[in-house]
Amino acid sequence: MTSASNSPATDPAPGIAIWPADVLTRHLSSSEAKTRTLALGMAVQPKAPIGECRVALVQAARLSLADPMEAQLAAAALGCLEPGSTTPEEQARLIDLVAAEQSMPVRTLTAHAMFRLKCLPVAAAASVCELLTCDDANARKVALLCFEPFAKNFRAAIGGQIDRTDPSLWTTEALQALACSTEGDPPAQRNIEAYLMRSVSNAPLVPTGVAVYAALVRINPGSSALAALVQTACAATDPAHWRAALEALGGLGASARPAIRSLADSLVATDDPVRQEAICRTLAGLRANFKELPTECIVQRVRDAAVRSAAAHCLLLCLCPKEFAPAAAVVRQRFAASEAALKAVLSQTYKTLTGAELA
Repeated sequence: MTSASNSPATDPAPGIAIWPADVLTRHLSSSEAKTRTLALGMAVQPKAPIGECRVALVQAARLSLADPMEAQLAAAALGCLEPGSTTPEEQARLIDLVAAEQSMPVRTLTAHAMFRLKCLPVAAAASVCELLTCDDANARKVALLCFEPFAKNFRAAIGGQIDRTDPSLWTTEALQALACSTEGDPPAQRNIEAYLMRSVSNAPLVPTGVAVYAALVRINPGSSALAALVQTACAATDPAHWRAALEALGGLGASARPAIRSLADSLVATDDPVRQEAICRTLAGLRANFKELPTECIVQRVRDAAVRSAAAHCLLLCLCPKEFAPAAAVVRQRFAASEAALKAVLSQTYKTLTGAELA
């Protein structure tokens, strides 16, 4: 009879044996699509010797363009190279993979690869600009990350993409990229600020108004735009409006920290678990400190609120683990009587607060 210690339920999962560089190179260079796909899957594994197979990886990426799955793996593999050292050949493949004819997952992975590699080839800028105004939220966020280090160099391309897009379809990411492109250039900031103010007058609040307000906060943190975002986040009744405002505030970082007190008050005031979750995520994104948070309300909701609300408020406990350490007893108490869906969150929260496992 097999002992319990050797049973399938307790055996550790077998690790992946990483191919040596010569084997990986040979398979990446194969004319067989299945062999290349297998090799590209190996190339994205941790500790794969991808740096020793760069020429073969470029070849595999070139041959992958017609197959969406293979192209996704090629984009991810290129992103595993050492940042700041891409060759012209590697950049050429990134340009191919982010082009408009590729599928959105391929383009998103390629933009993320360029972000990781700290490069944005000039020939790729137009394609990445298109992602800033596309329907895919993840693609827009990755495109913004890709642009931020280089935005000043591509102000004309970003502005051109916005000009070609109807204001009713402007996105927060596109306008954030435009605002980023003006940093350190007061005349350009004034021009963009005036342009955005003119454009928002007859535009819908979502997405245009919120996107414009967020960009104005980035250009001029002391402007009234932050108050407009806070008002929308805290007082709007349309979920699309307060969701958009909260997400915009969460992405503004230090510029939006003056909003924390109002958001904390709004968290206490609302009994909508969905809105509570969104506010908790925004407060976490803004790195609210313990003194700025409604501590009694947070602990009470972890103890008594419905699953979604309790899980969201655990996020705030973990934001200030030292100060919230006494709440570990409440977490343990809720864990003992909680639904299965909440146990994993509570267990991780307890570990964050105490450093110990919750049995």
